[in-house]
Amino acid sequence: MTSFEQETFQPGQRLLEVGCGTGDEAVALASRGCNVVGTDPSKEMIRVARGKAEALHLERRLTFFVGYARDLERALASEADASFDGSYSSFALSYENDLASVRNALRRLLRPGGILLASVMNRMSGLEWALALGSLHPALAGRRLRPRTLHKVGVVETTVYCRTPEQLRRALSPGFRLERLRGLPVMLPPHYVNRPLLRWPSLVSALGKLDARVAGWPVLRDLGDHNVVWFRRSE
Repeated sequence: MTSFEQETFQPGQRLLEVGCGTGDEAVALASRGCNVVGTDPSKEMIRVARGKAEALHLERRLTFFVGYARDLERALASEADASFDGSYSSFALSYENDLASVRNALRRLLRPGGILLASVMNRMSGLEWALALGSLHPALAGRRLRPRTLHKVGVVETTVYCRTPEQLRRALSPGFRLERLRGLPVMLPPHYVNRPLLRWPSLVSALGKLDARVAGWPVLRDLGDHNVVWFRRSE
């Protein structure tokens, strides 16, 4: 999601990353002049992220803390300046059953007018439904309709909570208003069936270019494998 972050945030801004993993996105933004505080529940990932910051001499722009999205304020308790111009999160909000605690924390941490940029797993993936029905495996897509489902991250299966854009809008209200939405992707199949397409790189390239053009169109933007959403902190 780095390209969306780089087009959304400006050098000099102070940002909060929720679910920073090993810090790649934070490092990319810090290299452009942003100041980033990252949180992640994995102590090992935080250790790796801190190592990257030290190796690149970005310690003055990067700070990392261990903590879940639902415990943001507790994770940042030792941070001297706990106010931010914006925040971003790649998938981490999909691990949270109840977003109320995340919303309330971000309302206090983000300055009025600040942007919250997030990618989350969509509940209605159009291409997944088409592939599932075409292969006579409707349960493949129907799993997203359950209150919770299992999702493989690398070799580990973990519980995720899929949400439509409207469900996400309600979960982050009051306090944030939805300003922009796009699917990610809408024309390319989900990653777990992408391998056969690698035999036709020109097709993948063409679909990627088409996706970049249409992923923000009405109707299509609601049917991506993931949603990318831009919320603004209300005054």
